[in-house]
Amino acid sequence: MFFRDIKPKRGNTMKVTLADAHLPVKMGNRDAELVFGAPLQAQLAATNLGTVISCDTRKRASGAAIGVDIALGLTNGSEATLRSVASLLEVLSAPCGSSVRLSEGVGIPMIFGVTEGLEVAIDTPATTTPGARHDLTKTCTGALKDTGVCRGWDQRQDTTVFYFYGESYADMRERLTRALSATTEFCDATIQRMA
Repeated sequence: MFFRDIKPKRGNTMKVTLADAHLPVKMGNRDAELVFGAPLQAQLAATNLGTVISCDTRKRASGAAIGVDIALGLTNGSEATLRSVASLLEVLSAPCGSSVRLSEGVGIPMIFGVTEGLEVAIDTPATTTPGARHDLTKTCTGALKDTGVCRGWDQRQDTTVFYFYGESYADMRERLTRALSATTEFCDATIQRMA
């Protein structure tokens, strides 16, 4: 159950244990803070488990996004608390291979995640305008219904890549192949599993 609009009191301090979560999710043009940081902060406040200190996109030297790093201040550093954080992030569609651990690096990280990644790549001329990118995203999300979520898009040299995450790569691929091949403007798109 997710609660909304719960805000901590001003000037209130708490003793926290620092922890770090890493999600290997490609965000494209989406804001990691809006997608993961703010909802997680609301849930941590509602359950009195702690706070989100920062939520940043991890990038390669080339500028390509390769993940999201979340710094946490937890009310305690128990395994149960880390498991609760992992569960909250799974509700937000955290991908397989995500991890959370205490910042001190004691013990091995807890691995979690429920979604697999899929990329839809299409030649840039087909998606040069915001309207064309919106149309492709709408076509794909309509095909996926509630089985997948769009995490944005990136422009590469001569292609535009759209990122989708869902519980079944095979199901997402089948649905997207059917939907995209039925269009004239996006029928040349390629679909592949995210590395």
